[in-house]
This record gives sequence, structure tokens and C-alpha cells, in this order.
Amino acid sequence: MRPAADPLEEWALHCQARGAAISLDSSGAPPPYGERWWKELDAPDQNDEAECEEALREALSAHYGVERERIALTAGAQHADFLFLLTAAGPDDLVAVEEPTFMPIRQQADMVCRTAAVRRDPDRDFLLHEGDLDEARRRGAMALVLTNLHNPSAAQMGDDELSEVVEEAERHGIQVLVDEVYREMSYSMPTSPAFTLGESACSVSSVTKLNGLRGLRIGWLIGPEETARRIEQARLLSSYRLPPRNLALAAEAVRRQAWFRERVLRKASKNIPVLYEWLQGEERISCPMPDGALMALLQLPAGIDDLAFSEELLSDGIAVGPGRYWGAPGHIRITFSCSPRQLAEGLASISRALDRSVP
Repeated sequence: MRPAADPLEEWALHCQARGAAISLDSSGAPPPYGERWWKELDAPDQNDEAECEEALREALSAHYGVERERIALTAGAQHADFLFLLTAAGPDDLVAVEEPTFMPIRQQADMVCRTAAVRRDPDRDFLLHEGDLDEARRRGAMALVLTNLHNPSAAQMGDDELSEVVEEAERHGIQVLVDEVYREMSYSMPTSPAFTLGESACSVSSVTKLNGLRGLRIGWLIGPEETARRIEQARLLSSYRLPPRNLALAAEAVRRQAWFRERVLRKASKNIPVLYEWLQGEERISCPMPDGALMALLQLPAGIDDLAFSEELLSDGIAVGPGRYWGAPGHIRITFSCSPRQLAEGLASISRALDRSVP
């Protein structure tokens, strides 16, 4: 098992070093640190990690309506994804991973097992490519890994579509893992968590995106008791308990999920019209409108290199995400956790860069 460098992390550090004035490359909600209720939270320092972990499990159990034994706590969603793969798959096993996707998920799978790509079809609202899924089943895939809302397109796979995938996978002995860090950021009613749609399906989430609390490094997996137990054991062996104060703050965030969701919807309601108006006038860009979250996937004109284009924007002080780092070359991912004014300035910079790049 030989880890590779995470290109998304390297790109983020590169943008920071270049001093981008406007970031269209941060997909989580802003942190709640300025809110009065957050400042007044009573989360004293203590050393009883196990007790604080149980308090977070209780909050998650109430929020999701699930038994606590089905919840495994981790150091973030990315950690949960990795521990699932590490404990479920061996070097000779095959895991099917959606494409495009959050690149560390694909890299994690490549570290521990064989992988097969299952395309998310942009011509079908980024649903799974049925031929690829059939091929992965034929080759004996033992797990399928997805994101919902899809990262990077922010497309939502509805209950009917996801239920069909889960049911078909289970008929073939395939376990489905869905990273749902953006699920509750849907502009409509959020889809059901994957773990409710099948006996072996698993959901992964964290306080990073909806809550804007990435610094806490608190995440979880919900699935079958045996899967949750296996992941808990792996986490305890590798990194032991999670920090008590972080656990207490995460539990409070989970209890206030409705407040956090409303805050994200307000942010999106101010920025989506800015994106829509720009797209109406920018005919060189193709972009499906997102179903949720604070991000969108822009298809560049043919022949434009997404990394070179992103570097050019960075020279103008605008940070975006090169699509190749999600497995989507020829695209850029933009985010709009910023103000409407900053979003408008960033989009205008994209148009100016296109003026220089497109004959």
C-alpha cells in the first residue's frame, strides 16, 4: 500500500501561496464562529473521550433515527471512506468508484484494492452509466462507492434512482458506500440517507460542509452493525479516541442541523441568481445548474486545458478547481460560499480569461 499525493490538497496550498484574492474553490459553508450562540457554547475541556463520543452518537442517533450501534465515529468523512475501504477490501478485490468524483476517494481505493470506474453520465443528470455498472458487476466488484450530492457537479441522485442502484447491488453481493457530506445541502427535500435504502448500504458524512466546521475533523459512517464495529475497531487501533472538545462541539452542530441547513439555503438563494445570470450571457460555458450545495461544474470550450486555464485565473487572483482533479478534464469546479459580489467578480474574470483563450 503506497499512498500518492492528494492533488486537491496540493492545489489548495498552491492557491494559498499565490495569494488568491477571491476563492471560488471552497465548497463548504462558512464557519459559524461569529454567531452569538456559538460563542456562548459551553464545551469545557475534559479527558473523558469515550463519554463525549457517546454523546455525539446520541445526537446522531436522534438526528438520523438510527440505533447507536450502527454509527462509527471517524476523524472526518474522508477518514470514514478510507476505513471502509481498508477494512472491506483486499489487494485482489475489485471496488467500483464513480467518475468524476472526489479524487481522494479514488486514490484511497487505488491504494488498497483494484478499481473500476463507473461514469456519472452528464447527459442523464449525472446518473450512473448503466453499461459501466453492468461491467463492474460482471467483473465481480464487491463494493460501489458514490457521492450524493455528487461531487463535483452537485447533482442529486433521488431516492428512486439510488434505491434501484442499492437493490441491484445487493442482489449481486455488492455493498454500496455513499459519501453524503453535501446531502443535507439540497435545495429541495434532501434524499434519504443510503443506509435506509438497503440492508448493507452505508452513509458517510461529517460536520465539514453543511456546518462549515472542517477544523473539528469529526465524521461518521452509518451502516450495518458489523461494518460500523469493524470501522470503530480500525479507528481505535490507528488513532484511538477523538478530541473531547471537538466531539462536544460537533454534537451541538448536529443538534442544530436545521439551523445550518437554513443558513446554507439563504447563502445559495443569493448566489444562484448571480450564477444563472452569468450563464445566460456566457454562451461559451456549459453548466448544469446544481441541485444543492455551493458548487457547480463548468465545461470549458473544446481545446482549453483546465489546469492551464485555472493557473491563468490564479494569476488574476481567482482560485477555482481544475476539473482533472475530480476526473473531469476540460472542466473547472467553482464554488460560491463567498459573497454575491465576489462571485460576480470571479465569474467576470472567467469571461475575461475566455476572451484571451478562445479565438
